Amino acid sequence: MKENKRLENKLANLSTFKTKEIEFRLSEEETVEDHIEDVEHTRDTLPLGQNDNTSSHQKCVPVKDFLLTHLPPCYQHVEMLNLIKSLADISVKIKGKGVDDKRKQFSDFAAQATMLDSKPIDTKTVPEFRNSDVKSASLMKPGSSSTLIDSQMDVNTSDITSSSLLLGSGKVDDVFIRTEADYGPCPCHKKCQEWGEIRVLTSAQLMYDDDDAKHFVCTFFYDDDDKRMDQQKSARGDRIVMRDLKEDVCMFLCVTCDVGLVRTLEGMLDKFEQSWENAFDKYANTVTWESERLTVIVSHPYGFRKHVSLGKSWNPNVESSEKRIEYDNPTFNGSSGAFVLIPDFDVSDDV
Repeated sequence: MKENKRLENKLANLSTFKTKEIEFRLSEEETVEDHIEDVEHTRDTLPLGQNDNTSSHQKCVPVKDFLLTHLPPCYQHVEMLNLIKSLADISVKIKGKGVDDKRKQFSDFAAQATMLDSKPIDTKTVPEFRNSDVKSASLMKPGSSSTLIDSQMDVNTSDITSSSLLLGSGKVDDVFIRTEADYGPCPCHKKCQEWGEIRVLTSAQLMYDDDDAKHFVCTFFYDDDDKRMDQQKSARGDRIVMRDLKEDVCMFLCVTCDVGLVRTLEGMLDKFEQSWENAFDKYANTVTWESERLTVIVSHPYGFRKHVSLGKSWNPNVESSEKRIEYDNPTFNGSSGAFVLIPDFDVSDDV
């Protein structure tokens, strides 16, 4: 695999977590398949909270329905569509079912949370979305590892119980195939001789240590409610590779005996890199990002199927020592930890 050689394009971390102490342990008998989708309720449109509005949901489109016409005219080309679709391919749903006592201490540092009861969702249980909020995050440019937490959501967690779900989104960063001879048996319960690790990038607010990481499950390819459950794939969290609260970056590993899944994701990572290069060739000399300041987020709102949300960004605060952007993309509970794609192909641009 291409360790440390994956394309580092202009991405920013979107994080909206707040934590709360909840008792839960994943039993040895449970498998990741048991956690692919606990929320049975599905809708063609996102559920509306008290402060949600129709316009914000119109800007957030299911990935399978996303078309060129949703983009600004200057970006209505197959190169941009392919870039967004390829990002969607490697975007994942992250779900944890409660935590242990350590979460109480960790919650003092966490910013915002995404928690939903594991029962059919209605407007009384869906936390609010405030479309008027302007989110902010720091830039992650080529050769840079800096990101900052985005804590714009105000979530009421007073009624959270032990049956609650902690939901977020992330992006596959790299994949690795391991063998028992070189790395020992697979950490999962199947103990396969050949197994894989999937490195996922998300918010540092989501999990706090290796033990906590084991309570989370990543779901891949949840693109369509009509898609058969056996076409969705899952992998259980294993350990944290890197976590930086100040920069709000968490890189953790999932393990799986499904080597085919690992190879599929490897191909999707290569496709994403190629799509970025194709978009660069298309727009580097034809479109200045300053003219549109487009920002794109792919996430799993409320833990549902993938959606694409579009927005605009503003200039960083030049008086601040931290390079930041501000953006107005619609985000929802479950979008936390997703990434903001910044299609700025001007290599001399300082934004």
